[in-house]
Amino acid sequence: MRLAALLMTGLALLLLAPASPLKHGAAALEQGRLVAPGRLVVAGRKLSCGKTATLLRDFEGFAVSSTVIMLNMEALNDLPRPVQWLIYYHECGHILYGSSERAADCYAVRRARREGWLSDEALDDICAVFNISGHGALHADSERRCEELRQCFARKSGVTAKDEPR
Repeated sequence: MRLAALLMTGLALLLLAPASPLKHGAAALEQGRLVAPGRLVVAGRKLSCGKTATLLRDFEGFAVSSTVIMLNMEALNDLPRPVQWLIYYHECGHILYGSSERAADCYAVRRARREGWLSDEALDDICAVFNISGHGALHADSERRCEELRQCFARKSGVTAKDEPR
């Protein structure tokens, strides 16, 4: 309840503030900042999830609510760039498909492939990070999760316009 009130206050302040582009690297320095949709830059790449804002804050891991993606930029910074981007798109997948971890993973992989930056080598890097960090309570074990990522990557169908968040 308290988090919802804080998010609503932050969103109201964002709507009242003049729009200014996010400078490269600034996201990593500012914690507790709500970044407007389409203005987030992570590891040199502009990332977006339709009309979904991103809350940058210091907390354990990464999360999503029904209206905002939450990122811990300090935790992201130590990861390889493709892993950082895939984590963001995984959280975006939750905005689109709800709580299904597999659907969020598959959305992230299909979108990354469509954007042209996800290769077999990058997928190996992603799986290596999963193997080191473990799977946690919500995700499949890292071996099974990586196999599912590879299956999504191998599918011929891409992300369609209806898959894009609005």
